[in-house]
Amino acid sequence: MKRLALIVALCVVPHAAAAATTSSVQLKGLRSWSSPQNTRVVFDLSGVVAYVSPDSGTSSSLVVSVPGVGITSFDGVPMAIGVHDTVVDSVWVDTPPEGAQLHLVFSASTQFQVFALAGDEDKPYRIVVDITRPGGRAQVEQRLQRIAHLKQDRKRIVAVDAGHGGEDVGARGPYGVLEKNVTLAIARALIRELNQIPGVQGALTRDGDYFIPLQSRYRMAEKMKADVFISIHANSSPRRSRKNRGSEVYFLSLRGASDQFANDIADVENAADLVGGVPPHAEDDLVSILYDVKRSSQLQSSQVLAENILDGMAADRRLESRGVKQAAFVVLKSVEFPSVLVETAFINNPNEARLLRDPKFQKQMAEEIAAGVKAYFTRLGVGVGHGSAGNEGSGGLR
Repeated sequence: MKRLALIVALCVVPHAAAAATTSSVQLKGLRSWSSPQNTRVVFDLSGVVAYVSPDSGTSSSLVVSVPGVGITSFDGVPMAIGVHDTVVDSVWVDTPPEGAQLHLVFSASTQFQVFALAGDEDKPYRIVVDITRPGGRAQVEQRLQRIAHLKQDRKRIVAVDAGHGGEDVGARGPYGVLEKNVTLAIARALIRELNQIPGVQGALTRDGDYFIPLQSRYRMAEKMKADVFISIHANSSPRRSRKNRGSEVYFLSLRGASDQFANDIADVENAADLVGGVPPHAEDDLVSILYDVKRSSQLQSSQVLAENILDGMAADRRLESRGVKQAAFVVLKSVEFPSVLVETAFINNPNEARLLRDPKFQKQMAEEIAAGVKAYFTRLGVGVGHGSAGNEGSGGLR
């Protein structure tokens, strides 16, 4: 339909007598994020526009036209950026009389996808362009296979998932603290701690500021042949308050959340896909039932893992223990391994936000979670923690 609209527009508006711009919107942001598999470019606009471009395709450049609408900068927002990440070269907004044009120049001919995201409470209307990194998918698959290969050396693989990322910033706290940054810092620190435990290898799902869909996170862990999956988050409550504080660890619930607050938290975390532009998907009923049978066998192990991690975190007397809880988090729905989601602290509690942005606290939190993981493996009789570590450096396989 958009291709047809472009043809019609070209027929109706001859180049020699282009129609003048009739309305305008403001560019409130122009940003990009680079991931191992793609680069995402986002245009934040002050209002909804009818744009014209292919939905997807392969090219070395792209022009997204906005007929009859001009675009001006809001509060000094740059109208052009250089990305230069080997996928995208440059991006700029042009404003000819017939309507604005969004230009993207790629480093080489590659695949792209264009879509719009509706505005919500804290995000404006956005035009999003995802550009594929040539060979990126194969490199990611090779990395996951290398991690899985460590199973032959009887390594216990711990997949560590830094919540949120890229367009999905997560919860916001005072002092400019963003959940996506805190979770990545703690996740990286946790990898370093896990790799000090002999027989354990940590691996990140996300090692940069980019978006990963929820399903893709645990599917990456499945391809790693992970023994456990730990998703790192920072809690938040509707109001900034010192009354809401502490840490809690979740495992999956098949019958509803432990309480209303747990249900609300799950709703917020599960909305990450909508923020990132991933459409809702329906599960096949039969497959879901069969998976539930297998998944139920992992729930007991997930509960034990959650209890051990919370016990480790309880060593920090600055944080109140809020207990082990259950909720229907999408990211915990793999049937292949025990999975937990750690809400480290309340990012909108001023005292705990101050802790979360402190590298020393991040390291201490990582040490406590790692201690819980080690206790979990020991409780299962796995026998980690003895002898030479033999891991591939303190940074781990990312």
